[in-house]
Amino acid sequence: MQEGAQPASPRDIEPNNPISVEKDASAEGQRSVPAPLLALPPVACGFAVCIGILVLIGWSFDLEPLKRVLPGFVAMNPATAALFILIGVALASALRSRSPVTGVMGKVLAAIVVVAAASEILEFTGIWHSRVDEVLFAAKLSEIQGGLPNRMAPNTALNFFLAGLSILLLDMRGRRSFSQVLAILIGFGAILPITGYAYGVRSFSGLTAFIPMALHTAVTFLILAAGIFFAVPRAALVEPFVTNDPRGVLARILFPVAVLLTLFFGWLCVWGERHQLYESAFGTTLYAIILSVLLAVLVRFAVSAVGKLEAERAVASARLRDLNRRKDEMIAVVSHDLCSPLTGFRMVIDLLRDKREEPTDELLGIMDESALRMVSMVRGLLDISKLHADKIELELEDVLVSEVIRQSMEPLAINANAKHITLQLHIAPGEPMLRADRLRLSQIFSNLLTNAVKFTPNGGAVDVTIEPAAEGVQVEVRDTGLGIRKDEIAQIFDKYRQTTTKATAGEGGTGLGLAIVRELVLLHAGQITVASEVGRGSVFTVRLPVNPERQDRTSL
Repeated sequence: MQEGAQPASPRDIEPNNPISVEKDASAEGQRSVPAPLLALPPVACGFAVCIGILVLIGWSFDLEPLKRVLPGFVAMNPATAALFILIGVALASALRSRSPVTGVMGKVLAAIVVVAAASEILEFTGIWHSRVDEVLFAAKLSEIQGGLPNRMAPNTALNFFLAGLSILLLDMRGRRSFSQVLAILIGFGAILPITGYAYGVRSFSGLTAFIPMALHTAVTFLILAAGIFFAVPRAALVEPFVTNDPRGVLARILFPVAVLLTLFFGWLCVWGERHQLYESAFGTTLYAIILSVLLAVLVRFAVSAVGKLEAERAVASARLRDLNRRKDEMIAVVSHDLCSPLTGFRMVIDLLRDKREEPTDELLGIMDESALRMVSMVRGLLDISKLHADKIELELEDVLVSEVIRQSMEPLAINANAKHITLQLHIAPGEPMLRADRLRLSQIFSNLLTNAVKFTPNGGAVDVTIEPAAEGVQVEVRDTGLGIRKDEIAQIFDKYRQTTTKATAGEGGTGLGLAIVRELVLLHAGQITVASEVGRGSVFTVRLPVNPERQDRTSL
């Protein structure tokens, strides 16, 4: 081997291939629930409990902002606050129903809420006098608000009844959607008073003869309804909102946008009428026009989104088809290459049978070479499988890369000499010692050097340069071979990928070598890049840190 080589300017590529047959989980990914929707039920539980506690604190210490939010607004009844605490704990217990004790506790608390709410509803019919909303702070409830005593509103009692019933009937297996239907009714009963407060329409907040629902009561019911609705993502009514297919994406975007914009434009029209900017008929017409335009915009957005998603799906399908095609080609190559050494074995066996003599060194050499080829191919397949399953652990030791490369170049000397290829090694002063797996480093550079010799024509050269780099070492493997086409460089490290460039001596391969090299380099927290030009050769650059345990492993 000779020393002396010129450095090259490699062109970085992304050492990343998102396609993987082993890790393909597209079907499962479509059914995965977005994190915000998964967090919504426990958040609703916590919100209901916190609001209930804060309101009770407000009643205990006469803190008006905690009782009524804003001056002049209706104060939440303390019994309402207590029932929010019970219903929040009941829903939390239902969500953790794997424990029998927790599940029973949730059902008992939900039943208490149902009974208390039913008692209040019966009072409004005049056949029963309920004292549920007079249990806490009875002396303070005598205060008159807007000409009416602070009692639990009828719509508040109805929502509590529906909420308790929905938790009692909650089917965590998702086979029945009755709870989700009740949650929708609770949400509707909450949006009405919120809209009434926003529009200034008191009749939306409750019945005229009774105190209206408090604003923070309505908001808490709305959040609680969302928590109950999404408590079982597998339920039929919920599933269209939680999938990651086009249905779920559009539902999560269009539904809240349509509701919020409709309510906003309605408020805008009411505001204009109250300030006498236009007549009622004009406001109604304006609202209809705005809704028509909004509907057209949402339809246009939906069509565009579906088109984009379909285009992405088509690209993904094409890439999967290409991967499957390359996998089939690899299987065909491996099958053919495995047949060749087996044919060698068969030939030697036939010769021994015919001649009835002891095996010669020549026959043993044929068998040994055939066995080595088979072992090499099988090991390549096993290595790529283990790497993607994260089953390979590095056995770190102090290593000089130059020693590993010298050892890797020695077996290649015979093939290089046969093709009159010059192997050159240049080691810059100050080469650092690395913490690395010697066997895996040998695998990396043996593969790179084997490819360099394989694709370099007679009379060419393969140069290896080792230089100290920032917190590590940089190795360049440069050849004067056939080169790689520009459109193939980006996929050169993909599994099962073989370039259209043919080896100069007709050598075959499985298309796994460079994929294994990339994975082993990443396993050492390193980087690998390539620069190539057809007809002028290629340069593979490997950068390795001094200690991979101090580096974050690059994402595969």
